Amino acid sequence: MDMHWLQAEIQQQAAMLQSVSGLADEVASLAQALDSNQSPHKEQSPDAPVNLQERVAAKRLLTPRATKELEIPEAPGWNDAPVERIVVDPYKQLTQAECLERRGLVKAAMQHAWSNYVKYAFGHDELMPRSLRGKDPFGGLGATILDSLDTLWLMDMQAEYKQARDWVAYDLNFTRPYEASVFETTIRIVGGMLAAYELSQDHMYIDRCEELVGRLLAAYNTQTGIPYNSIVLDTLMVQNPTWTRRSSTLSEFGSMQLEFAKLSMHSGNPIYNEKAESVIQYLYEKYPEKGLMPLYLNPKSGRFTTTRVSLGALGDSYYEYLLKMWVMRGRSQEAEMYRVMWEKAMDEMIEKLVFTSNPEGLTYVAEFERKRVKHKMDHLVCFVPAMLALGSHTGAVSGSKADQYMQLAENLTETCWQFYAVQPTGLSPEYVTFHEGRGMRSSVHVYLMRPEAVEAFFVLWRLTGNTKYREYGWGVFQAIEKWCKVEHGYAGLRDVRKAPPKHDDTQQSFFLAETLKYLYLMYGSNDEISLDEWVFNTEAHPLRIVQSKAPTDVTTDNAAANAARQNVQDEVNKAPLLVDKAPVDVEQTQGLNGLNQAHADVEKAPEVLDEARDVLDERTEQ
Repeated sequence: MDMHWLQAEIQQQAAMLQSVSGLADEVASLAQALDSNQSPHKEQSPDAPVNLQERVAAKRLLTPRATKELEIPEAPGWNDAPVERIVVDPYKQLTQAECLERRGLVKAAMQHAWSNYVKYAFGHDELMPRSLRGKDPFGGLGATILDSLDTLWLMDMQAEYKQARDWVAYDLNFTRPYEASVFETTIRIVGGMLAAYELSQDHMYIDRCEELVGRLLAAYNTQTGIPYNSIVLDTLMVQNPTWTRRSSTLSEFGSMQLEFAKLSMHSGNPIYNEKAESVIQYLYEKYPEKGLMPLYLNPKSGRFTTTRVSLGALGDSYYEYLLKMWVMRGRSQEAEMYRVMWEKAMDEMIEKLVFTSNPEGLTYVAEFERKRVKHKMDHLVCFVPAMLALGSHTGAVSGSKADQYMQLAENLTETCWQFYAVQPTGLSPEYVTFHEGRGMRSSVHVYLMRPEAVEAFFVLWRLTGNTKYREYGWGVFQAIEKWCKVEHGYAGLRDVRKAPPKHDDTQQSFFLAETLKYLYLMYGSNDEISLDEWVFNTEAHPLRIVQSKAPTDVTTDNAAANAARQNVQDEVNKAPLLVDKAPVDVEQTQGLNGLNQAHADVEKAPEVLDEARDVLDERTEQ
């Protein structure tokens, strides 16, 4: 749910690099073949050597951003720190005083992170806590400020909140000469302001959201309505990166619906919701047979350009938003498209990608790539158990299927805890792989203070009341305090297998937005940001549910679930004003006009196109 350019670097280590040298020629060959109705040449070796410049590019893609930073000596005495495993008692029953104490410690962590950000990096996107300066991976839009607004509010850090609020009101500039990720800008900047508005009712945030989203809409000006990944904020030039073969990324174009729908509700302008919803409508109508969607889609042709499927980086939040759009819009019939697509995707995931490791017996979600299953699981995938549990709780599925989803959620949450528990530092690697007979192994060893496992612990605690989930969360917090806290903030780890570890030089904005927020809420009342009244966007910014009602009993049958949904619709019909604020008319996606003659020729010979696609997919994804 975060910094997808970094996720792509980590996730595509083996892919797209081995055949860099021949890729341009392969594309040219494909285009020529399409024009002439001939198959592309296949003589190009997949192991063609790369030149020096390409080797440098490959090394950059293979190396997590944190390891590229200048080596900074650790603090004196760091290597003398005792290495002791964090002990967790899953049966511990907390008193109210203990809960208050834990909330106080999490708040103190937020104060430490925020005060050092203000001191050394205020106005920049993120703090470099060891270099004592700021950096701007999101173009200097103050990502940490926007990501922290609701956390500061919920923790009653009112002086700090006012400081952040005033910067947004008077200093935040949306016309910087910067190529911004439309997705990251939406979930962090827009999402942060929408949550702050819903908590404070300060309309300044809506005005500023409209300024920004009005510019982001330029990315949607495509033949299909599928937006480009990036936009230059001052010139409004849009494009997709070369590493996606100029395609748009599933988790990016499929994860702006919550924010755009909310902005339409609060501003009264339907255009934002229409643009974002038309993307899902396009997939619903164009690919009705698909549950799980490939990761890359060309915004001009409307065709997927890969067969790779992942619930991790580049795919994750698309599935999250299908469920949460249905929940946020009151589980009404008008949002049924989202629920249907989500259920279909989850059923396909369970059928094709859920496995059990040997010998540990851990349940995990694999990936699909080039016609084979890849037995790896990102830390990012730890959002899945929270999503499944929420779907079961809200009645997105019912009866025995709801029970199945909840059981899978609990099994996956246990796996996510093991990501942490088996490491000497008590902290999780970026992703793991599973090997028959050898079990789970760390594969990319960095720890970026990600929130997904803590999110799962929070949601499962809220929905099951099982005390072990709160203790898992506390185990993670203790490890963060032990290993990630530095003198001037918090830093990620370069290798979770080594204790004491070495630090990177980044205090991620999502650490303040998500990780600390979930930990803080875990030890408070269930009525505080109730899961029956709020949904979290993929950056953990809470948004109110429209026409909320008590969740459907997960033991009801389909008929009862449908009746419950009809009751919601009846309530909506009684409140036309609210419906007017959340229009659901979907802009009809544009026809695929303007395709070149080569495409027309291929339509006459589909077998040629299929072969060409396979060749290009294989060459690109090797």
